[in-house]
Amino acid sequence: VQPLPDPASSRLSDALRRLSQDPRSVQALVDAGQASLALDDVDAAEGFLRRAEAVAPGDGRIKAGLASVMVRRQPVEALRLFAEAEQAGEPMRFHAAERGLAYDLIGDNTHAQEAYRAFLALGEDPLVTRRLALSQAIAGDQRGSEATLLPLLQRSDLSAYRTRAFALAILGKTEEAVSIAETMLPDRLSGRIAPYLRYMPRLTRAQQAAAANLGVFPQAAQIGRDDPALAALVPTAARSSPATGADARLVPSGAPLGSP
Repeated sequence: VQPLPDPASSRLSDALRRLSQDPRSVQALVDAGQASLALDDVDAAEGFLRRAEAVAPGDGRIKAGLASVMVRRQPVEALRLFAEAEQAGEPMRFHAAERGLAYDLIGDNTHAQEAYRAFLALGEDPLVTRRLALSQAIAGDQRGSEATLLPLLQRSDLSAYRTRAFALAILGKTEEAVSIAETMLPDRLSGRIAPYLRYMPRLTRAQQAAAANLGVFPQAAQIGRDDPALAALVPTAARSSPATGADARLVPSGAPLGSP
């Protein structure tokens, strides 16, 4: 069975066709930027959006698009751009998934989870559901994380099992995390992520979010250390209170996960 083509590829092709007719079309440039970002081509996305910015520098759609690019590079700058997009009248509910990730990447799990829930109110999205579950684990809310993941796990979503492994590692249950990875994920993937799972408890909240969501780990000298300027952005009140406890429904039949 051949996989269906990524819809983002079709959107990009359509945007490029329109740009061939009008290279200064803001809508086509924004569409091309968003499609490129969906295809994980961050450099191309920024290129299209910078071209759009040169034509319409105050456009909220462009600022939000550039913010989504910056989430993967400079989350503090991303949040600034999201705020500017909001001030320009761009509806933030459509960008809440990326805004939430930016909050997680500075260690502000409370605002991250608010943004994820706002996006999920628009409809089901497995990726954002997994981000929410990770954010809850980072904040210490084990029960919330497990409840969020449960519907995906019950559908045997392999990406959800990867998230479950990282969530447990973040919560300090590294052996259970490695056991899930080895039991539920393909060998080529489980063998690759197991060493990183053991590092998760040593990372800061921001570093855990970057590792689990983007696969970006800090240099050895930076493990467990955030830039003071980054930490200053997150008020104490924005940090969630920890909660513990596991749901036995999350343990797949026959998987040797031990006690939650």
